[in-house]
Amino acid sequence: MGEEHRRAARISYPCEVECTGVGENPLNPRISDLSATGAFIDSMNAVPVGSKMGLKFALPTGSISVNAEVVHAMEHFGMGVRFLDLSDEERRFIEDVVSGAS
Repeated sequence: MGEEHRRAARISYPCEVECTGVGENPLNPRISDLSATGAFIDSMNAVPVGSKMGLKFALPTGSISVNAEVVHAMEHFGMGVRFLDLSDEERRFIEDVVSGAS
């Protein structure tokens, strides 16, 4: 089995996510895993590694809007993204969700 590269705790967090700035192919995305540093987005159409996109998704405390970079992509499965510009408050909101679900 491959070496684990994730440093932040993550949870299963299925939710709808709006992706912008990723071209013309509809992604029909859903977040499946969430951490304070990124997420895995399920989508049949992967976006190339290094691509940047805007994400908007809901947490129990409200909506999060953040820019993200694709760090891992698997065609027909989805992509791992790293959050680029979370505010301290948004990061705390995500950390609260992650720690409360474990």
